[in-house]
Amino acid sequence: MHRLGLVLRSSLALASLTISILFAALALGLVPDRRGAILEGRKNLCEAVAIECSLGAQRQDAGMIKETISKVVKRNPDILSAAVRTAGGNLLVEVGDHKTLWGDQPASAQAIDTHMEVPISLGDRAWGNVEMRFRPLSGSGLLGPVRNPVFRLVGFVGFIGFVVYTCYLWTIIRRADVKQTTVIPRRVQATIDTLAEGVVILDKDQKIALANEAFARITGLSAVELQGRGVSEFSWLKPKAEEDDAGTYPWSQAVAGATQTGVVMGLQIEDSRPRTFAVNSAPILGDDGIPRGALATFDDLTQIERKNSHLRKLLHRLIKSRTDIRRQNQELKALATRDTLTMCLNRRAFFSHFESHYSAACRYGHPLSCVMADVDHFKSINDRYGHGVGDQVLQQIAEILKSMVRKSDLVCRYGGEEFCILLPHIDIVEARQAAERFREGIESRPCSNICLTASFGVSALCLGAEQPRELLDQADKALYAAKRGGRNRVVSWDEILNGLVVEGVPDKRTEAARDAEPDVPIPFHAVTALVSALAYRHLDTAEHSRRVGDLCVAAGEGLMSQSQLYVLEVAGMLHDIGKLGVPDVILMKPGPLTEQEWKVIRTHERIGEEIIKAAFTSKELTAITRNHHAWYGGSPHDANLPRGQDIPLGARILAIADAYDAMISDRVYRKGRTREEACAELRRCAGTQFDPELVERFIVSLQARDEHRTPPELFLTKQTALRIGTQIEKLAGALDAQDFPTLTLMAGWLRATASEYGITEIAAVAAQLEKSALANRDRAELVQLTIDLLELCRSTYRSYLPRLEATNGWHAEPPNRLVPV
Repeated sequence: MHRLGLVLRSSLALASLTISILFAALALGLVPDRRGAILEGRKNLCEAVAIECSLGAQRQDAGMIKETISKVVKRNPDILSAAVRTAGGNLLVEVGDHKTLWGDQPASAQAIDTHMEVPISLGDRAWGNVEMRFRPLSGSGLLGPVRNPVFRLVGFVGFIGFVVYTCYLWTIIRRADVKQTTVIPRRVQATIDTLAEGVVILDKDQKIALANEAFARITGLSAVELQGRGVSEFSWLKPKAEEDDAGTYPWSQAVAGATQTGVVMGLQIEDSRPRTFAVNSAPILGDDGIPRGALATFDDLTQIERKNSHLRKLLHRLIKSRTDIRRQNQELKALATRDTLTMCLNRRAFFSHFESHYSAACRYGHPLSCVMADVDHFKSINDRYGHGVGDQVLQQIAEILKSMVRKSDLVCRYGGEEFCILLPHIDIVEARQAAERFREGIESRPCSNICLTASFGVSALCLGAEQPRELLDQADKALYAAKRGGRNRVVSWDEILNGLVVEGVPDKRTEAARDAEPDVPIPFHAVTALVSALAYRHLDTAEHSRRVGDLCVAAGEGLMSQSQLYVLEVAGMLHDIGKLGVPDVILMKPGPLTEQEWKVIRTHERIGEEIIKAAFTSKELTAITRNHHAWYGGSPHDANLPRGQDIPLGARILAIADAYDAMISDRVYRKGRTREEACAELRRCAGTQFDPELVERFIVSLQARDEHRTPPELFLTKQTALRIGTQIEKLAGALDAQDFPTLTLMAGWLRATASEYGITEIAAVAAQLEKSALANRDRAELVQLTIDLLELCRSTYRSYLPRLEATNGWHAEPPNRLVPV
C-alpha cells in the first residue's frame, strides 16, 4: 500500500506539472485561439452578408435580401436568427425568431460572441444593419465549462497523463525500489548471467528485483516473469529442525542485516524430485547503512547430494561387509590354528604360543608346566570299531580336556592320539594333580560303551629344561614311562630323575636317531616369518612347503623324539625357502622349464641352505635341508652326497614327502597324479632314490590318515583363504584412508592370489579395482568394487566355513589339512 500511494502521488504531481506546462503554452500563445478564429469567421460572414444586402438595397429588391439571409442561416447551424434592420429601426427582413433571440441589446453588447451587427451603406449614407444571433461559444450552467475546448483539452491531458504516469511508474517500481539511488548496469546483468549458480537481487520486501538466467532455469520461469515475485513463494524445503521457524530463510535474515552462508535447502518444483541448494545471502546496504534488500545465490548441490547419498549407502554396506569379513577372518583364523577334528590347537599354533609362554616364564620367573597325554590302546579301538568310532573317541577326550582346563591353558592335538596341555603359572606338583584329574575324567566317561583310559607324562620348567623342546621331550619321556608302567597313570619327570620310576621307555627310534638330538633351539616365529615371505613371493610353493611339513610329521612319529619331529617339520616348511632368490620369470613360468632354467632352479638349494644357516644355528636342520636331495642308492648328479643309512633320517623322510606332494599337486603344464599312482612311483624308486623301509612306512601313514577320504579336485588351504580375506580387509582399510597407492597394491596382490587358485570372479573384480585405483576414478566406483570383492569373499567363506566346521577330520589329522572350496 505504501508503494501504491507513492505511485499515485507521483503520477498526480506529474499530471499537474503537465497541465501547468499546457497553461504556460496557452499564455504564450503557443496554442491556437479557437475562440478568436470563430469570432473572426463570424465577423467576416456578417460583412459578406452586408455586402450582398447592400446590392439588394441599391436595387430596392427586398426579396433578394431575404433570400441571401435565408441561405446563409440555413447553411450555418451556429446562426440562430438573422435580420436586416433599416436605419429607422424597422426590421426589413427576419429569419428565425430574431426579435426574441436578439432582444434589446445595448451597444456595448453587440461585440460579444453571440450577437453580430454589420452596417449597410448606400453611398455615403447609412442604409441599415445586418444582425445575426449566433450560438454561444461556451455553454452556460454547470456543463458550460465542460464544453469549453480549452478546459476539455486541459482535463483530457491531465487525466490521460495521470493514468499513463501511474502505469509507467508502477511497472518501474516493481523492478526496483524507487528509493534505490543506483541502477544495475547492463554489464552487471550480463556478468551475473554467466555465473553457474542462481543469483537473485531482492528488495526490502523480499521481492525479486533481478534474477540471472541460472535461477530462471532452476524455477522454469523467465527472468522477466520472476521480477516482482517473492522468492519465498516457491516450495522451499527447510530443515526439519527449522520447519516451524519462518525466519530460517537465509534471505529473510539477510534483509534484516545478517549474512548467511552455506545454508542447505531443498526446492520442490512441480512433481519432480526435490533439488538441493547451498544458499548464501548478504544484505544490500544504502548510503545510510540501512539494508535496502539482499543478494542471494543458489548453488545446485543436487547431483553432489545424490552422489553423497549413494556413497553413504555404499559406505554403510562397506562397513557391514567389512565387519562380516573381519568376523569371518577371525573364525577362519581360529580354524586355521585348530585341529578340525577336535578343535584343539594344532601343532604350529601351539608352538607359537609355547615359545611366548616359555620366554615370559624365563624372563619373569613364572612357573610353567607341560602335560603329554596318549590314549591307551587306541590302535585296537580303530581296528575293532573302525576309524569313525576312533574319531568320536578323540573328540570326546578333547572335550574332556578342554572342559577341565583354565582359560589360560592351552590344549593341543599333538599327534594321532597324543595331546599336549600347557599350564602357565603352574608348578610340577599342581601340574601332576591336574593330570590326575584329567586321567580320572577320561576314565569316568565311556564312549559308545567303550571304556577309555589315557596315560600322562608331566614336566615343568623348574626341572631344568633349557629350551621349549626339552620341556616337551621330558613330558614325552614321562608319558612313555607311564605307558611302560601299565598305562592309565600319571608319571612326572621329577619321579624319573629321582629314580622313583624307571624310565625304560620302549624306543622305536634308531640309534642314530636317538643320538641326533637337536642342539640349538629354533624359534618358531622366525620359521613362520620366512614361510610368510615365501607365500608373498609364490603362494603355491609356500603351501607345498606346509603340506610337506605335515607329511614329514606323520611319517616320523614313532621314529623320532618330539624335538626331532619339530626340527623335521621345520625342515619340511623351509626346504624350498631358497626359491626366494629365483627370478620371477622362471619361478612363475606357466609352462615346462628349459634345461637352462632348471639349472637356475637348482641354485635354490644352495640359496636355501645359506638362508637357513644365517637364520638358525641348528646343525641338524642344516643337515636335513642340505641332504634331502641325496639318493639312497647314490646320487647320479652329485657323488659327494651321502648314500644309504648315511643320509640323515630326517633328510630321507623329507625326500619322500617332498616327492609325493610334488607328484599329487597340479601344475599349469600337467595334472597331478592320484595317491595310488604317486605311491606306486615311490615304490618303483625305492632302493635307488628313496629308503625302501621309509617308503613303506610313509605309505602306511598315508593310508591311516586318508582312510575313508576322497581327495577333492580343487583344494584351498585355510591359510590361503585367510590370506585372501586379510587382503580384502586391508584393501577396505586403504579405501577408508583414501590411500590409493596401497589400494592399487592390495588389489594387485589379491588379483594374483585369486588367479593362482582359479577363483576367477574375485580375480576379475580385483583387476577392475586395480585399474580404477590407478586411474583415480570416482570414490563411489572404488567403494562399489570393494563391496563386490567383500561380497564375493563372504560368499566363498559361506561355502567354505560350513564344510570346514562339518568335517570330522582324519584319524591322524595334520595341522593344516586341505579342504575344498
